[in-house]
Amino acid sequence: MMNYDKDLLLQELQQQQFESELISRRLARNNFRDFIPHIRPQYSAQWFHEVIADKLQAVYERKIQKLMIFVPPQHGKSELSTRSFPAWILGRSPNTKILIASYSSTLASSFNRDIQLRMDDEPYLALFPDTRLNGSNVVTVSTGGTLRNSEIFGVVGHEGFVKTVGVGGSLTGTSVDIGIIDDPIKDRADAQSLTIRESTWNWYTDVFETRLHNHSAQVMILTRWEEDDPAGRALDRDGLWSSTNPYGWHVISFPALRTKDQSQYDPRPVGAALWPERHSQEKIEKVKRDNPFTFNSMYQQDPKPSEESLVFPNWIEIDEMPHCDSYFNVIDFGYSIDPTFIGKVGRSGRNLYVDEIAYTPGLMNPDILDLFHAAGLDANIQTICDRAERKSVDELSAGYYKPDGVKVAGINAIPSEKGPGSVIAGISKLNEYTVHYTRRSRNIGKEVRNYKYIMLNGKPTNDPIDRWNHAMDAIRGGVWTIYGKPPVEHKSSATRITVQMRSNFGGGGPARGGRSW
Repeated sequence: MMNYDKDLLLQELQQQQFESELISRRLARNNFRDFIPHIRPQYSAQWFHEVIADKLQAVYERKIQKLMIFVPPQHGKSELSTRSFPAWILGRSPNTKILIASYSSTLASSFNRDIQLRMDDEPYLALFPDTRLNGSNVVTVSTGGTLRNSEIFGVVGHEGFVKTVGVGGSLTGTSVDIGIIDDPIKDRADAQSLTIRESTWNWYTDVFETRLHNHSAQVMILTRWEEDDPAGRALDRDGLWSSTNPYGWHVISFPALRTKDQSQYDPRPVGAALWPERHSQEKIEKVKRDNPFTFNSMYQQDPKPSEESLVFPNWIEIDEMPHCDSYFNVIDFGYSIDPTFIGKVGRSGRNLYVDEIAYTPGLMNPDILDLFHAAGLDANIQTICDRAERKSVDELSAGYYKPDGVKVAGINAIPSEKGPGSVIAGISKLNEYTVHYTRRSRNIGKEVRNYKYIMLNGKPTNDPIDRWNHAMDAIRGGVWTIYGKPPVEHKSSATRITVQMRSNFGGGGPARGGRSW
């Protein structure tokens, strides 16, 4: 009788385990958040991982077509979005074509191998028996069978695949249903390089996006090193999703320490750590004290420098340019990829007002004059230009003839002056005023938020970083030229007049190649 009871109890336990396994499999097939613990029981899933998983599932279901995920480093973002999500998608829909890109082909290939490992595991095979990979390594289609290597693998008997590539790699002939970009920029040094930011963005627009179709979805996961990173540019171009902007981005961001902004998916109190068991509040606050740049970008996903590092932390954004007592214009000439900045500056008492007219790379001198006149700027008031471009200053003053013989009038262009210490003198002079810039001056606003001093041991030096300063250089040079020196009295035979001292216009650097007409 006792043995019978034991056998019956064992059968009941086995039945319960079997039913529990069936429930677990059903949940894992239907819900990505349940898939992770089913195939990776060692993964320590946190509340925010469940939020990310639900958003990724919404991408698969096309409730979300463009998703950005900002999470601090070592918080499990790639495990979810890049290693496990593609495997779950191919289990559900083995005909899906998936592209994964990262800053290097080596990292992209590691994602490829990790996905394959998950799909070869017994728990996965039990979940999705119809999704199989080739049993052997297949490098090219010429060897026969479904491809399987470190760059691309396909699902046997189906059209789906995962292709991985480093940013800059070729995607010719690849049509993509879901594209995932995981950390397109390696580190801060690369993020601060305008050349790398430009090449990464060009690859995204010219290569990655051209592989998408009307029903494609994309996911971008990255650390926000710079405001001008790929995510920043995409948000600037496309905006946030709304009912009136269906092509915008859905963004979920988890700062390492909870900020004051309200978020429906973040239940933490202000200041609390995101994953205290792994990255304590004390540890992150030490990063904040020791390196505010790293704290703001890597940990808070808010790529703004600390206020003490900003050259102009107190500039004020206003709606429109007001009427001013006096005006002048400013121009900073661009080079191959640097923008030419054209702006209008007004002064009333100790207030300066700045309006952005143009911030465009590749402009020739005729283009500058055309933009100047099209904006309705007064050609008779002084326009302060970069003194290193004396030849361009002369040509802007002279005007030019169109091919049909029509003369385009020149402007009152004069080269800028530089005070003692040049940059520092101009910054000091600007700081004597309260400076306002119009809301439409988007690039001035970006420079204000990014023009920084070089930091040494966490403290600002007196030397600005030579970056994010095209508008700043123009405004600084114009203000010093107009207001930098006190008036000096000169006697003449007829009367005593007060004039603004001007330095010799000589000393300009070489003209820019190819800018002349």
